[in-house]
Amino acid sequence: WAFAGAAATIVAGAVCERTKLEAYFIYSVFLSTFMYPVIVHWVWGHGWLSAWGAYPDANGNYRPIFNKDSRSNGMIDFAGSGVVHMVGGFCGLIGAIIAGARRGRFGSDGSVNTLYDGNNTLQALGVFILWFGWYGFNCGSTLMISGGAANVAGKVAVNTTISAATAAITATFVSKMLHGHYNISMGLNGVLAGLVGITANCAVVDPWMAFIIGFVAALILHGGHFLLIAFRIDDPCDASVVHGFCGMWGIWATGIFCTDKNVQYAGYPNTNEACGSGEQ
Repeated sequence: WAFAGAAATIVAGAVCERTKLEAYFIYSVFLSTFMYPVIVHWVWGHGWLSAWGAYPDANGNYRPIFNKDSRSNGMIDFAGSGVVHMVGGFCGLIGAIIAGARRGRFGSDGSVNTLYDGNNTLQALGVFILWFGWYGFNCGSTLMISGGAANVAGKVAVNTTISAATAAITATFVSKMLHGHYNISMGLNGVLAGLVGITANCAVVDPWMAFIIGFVAALILHGGHFLLIAFRIDDPCDASVVHGFCGMWGIWATGIFCTDKNVQYAGYPNTNEACGSGEQ
């Protein structure tokens, strides 16, 4: 229920400042009742994308049915880069397109106007609350602390911290390079981009890989921001970029940077040769 609520909340950031209260009720009910449960089953149940397998093979071992290759691990999404963040992010993108831009955001002459983005102090407070809560989000996805699960949770915490910090620093300095000044809002979104990017793979990558994942997530944040502007899509919080685009990167990065040893240690049953191939 907490993850379903998180997915629904993401949409609010993309459509804020021009959406009626009734619309929030409608999309929240639809997303949490009809869309999110199906995707959860696909990935975290014994669905067709599941790393836990869908149907048994001739030897009785569960294998993912979307890929008959015996090397496949299925789709590993440890804590929800795809299941939670991509779902919420792309629903938010669709909502932003349907709702249209805020008044004054885009001029009739093609100009792009910067609207007041609120209180940076409160933004920072909100982001740090999210960052703190993310350790429950990611570390708690081990679901237990007995056996080796405590060690997995520890590595998850380290990777989460590294990716978030790297993305925050990268996003801040890239904004300085592009605009000539530091942008606190972009730096704060960098924290979230790094957190989203590491969420799928925090248990199956080594700490040095978390630096790369966070760095790329920050670049995707900037690229996605300019892409939305180019298509005249108004997302006040860049929620669709932070959660949708960076969530997609998190899923892809899992296939690129996971190791078979880490996948096995994290408790996944299908530990073969797919890691490092980019295959998910």
